Amino acid sequence: MNRFGSPVTLPSAGGRPIPEKQIIWCSETGGSSRFPVGMEDIIQRRYAVDPVPLIAFGEAVAAALDRIWIVDEYIFMSGGPREQQTKDGIRKRIDRMLAWMPLTIEASDIRILTKTHKEITGSELAPLRQREADINRQSSHRDRECSIQVRDHLSTTFNYTHDRFAIVDDELWHFGGTVGGFLTSVSATSRGWSAAEHGAIQFFELAWSMGTEK
Repeated sequence: MNRFGSPVTLPSAGGRPIPEKQIIWCSETGGSSRFPVGMEDIIQRRYAVDPVPLIAFGEAVAAALDRIWIVDEYIFMSGGPREQQTKDGIRKRIDRMLAWMPLTIEASDIRILTKTHKEITGSELAPLRQREADINRQSSHRDRECSIQVRDHLSTTFNYTHDRFAIVDDELWHFGGTVGGFLTSVSATSRGWSAAEHGAIQFFELAWSMGTEK
């Protein structure tokens, strides 16, 4: 994967306004503004074989102009008990993430900070490297090449985070479950926060600097 010569430390200049603050609950409809209203909805989500991620987050990532930064210890894991993790399940999760990154995506700085999992090897991450190459091949006119980087030191040299969050251009997303809303338990995310105003950009750069690319 490509690596930028210097880190991005300032808000992007895309000019896209940050949306109003909003809470979105994970649901089998792809997101709801309200808590689940009954046990039927809760149980349907809890036992979903392939839980529907948050549509709004996928749309925001696909429309990003500059950066997509993710902090999530379990972003690549397929859910369920650790002993039930399978290669197919992990690949399905990565395929879901790739759907957020169409070949026409404009964002150039895509970074994913996670923790080490013995189930996640170079072969599991190969589709991300291929997507990076395909994006750059598709859009040879880009001002900057697209870079997709993964670091997995959250459980070692930066073992200080509990929450999961993402920065999409200048917007901060905070997740109660997995980034993107894959958790089957009742969980929600909030969006519409200024990443620069709340120090999220500097925090991410600090955490990112503590490790090396996977």
